[in-house]
Amino acid sequence: MAPTTRRNSVLAKKIATLRLKLAPLVPLPSGPPHPSFPKTLMAFHLLSEDELDSIAHYYHQSTPGPWSNHYPANMNWDKEFLAREAAQNSPRIHSRRLSQEENEFLSDLMKTVEDLQHPMVPSQPEGQESGNGRNQYAGLSDKDRIRIKRRKVGKFIGLLGMETPAEEIAGRIQASLERAIERSREDLRRNEEVMLRRRKMA
Repeated sequence: MAPTTRRNSVLAKKIATLRLKLAPLVPLPSGPPHPSFPKTLMAFHLLSEDELDSIAHYYHQSTPGPWSNHYPANMNWDKEFLAREAAQNSPRIHSRRLSQEENEFLSDLMKTVEDLQHPMVPSQPEGQESGNGRNQYAGLSDKDRIRIKRRKVGKFIGLLGMETPAEEIAGRIQASLERAIERSREDLRRNEEVMLRRRKMA
């Protein structure tokens, strides 16, 4: 078979796959499918971030309610983790490098997380952080955030190959711990300021 014929055959198969029709999912307890619910695999890959957010909300995944866990799958939609940069906590806590003790704690936790499915935090040598001083999952790029949202919606509507990568689970745990450490330090700083003011007033 000539290379051109082979390429055309592969392309024809990809186009046929993208034309596959998707069965619409109705919301609970009743109602029509979401207006942007993709009719084909191609339409699924073309969903915008606003449409993905709207679908997650429509099917009670980003706004938990009594029907959230009654669907065949759950998106596990973490609003804080998947928030757009401008929509994240304001005022924003400044980023900083973790102390050696905090890094050791997180490293030990990551080793425990490996038991989930043997990951390490993706594409970085152990103990290193991304260039902005944060783990890559603590501040997702637009591309990564949309990719994760698309995968969550895909898994929810029953598409194959949309499982959560184990390294993402590890990264989310690390990002959550880093946020918790930042908040506890901020609370400690505020408490110290209050105590200092009280001493001055006494």
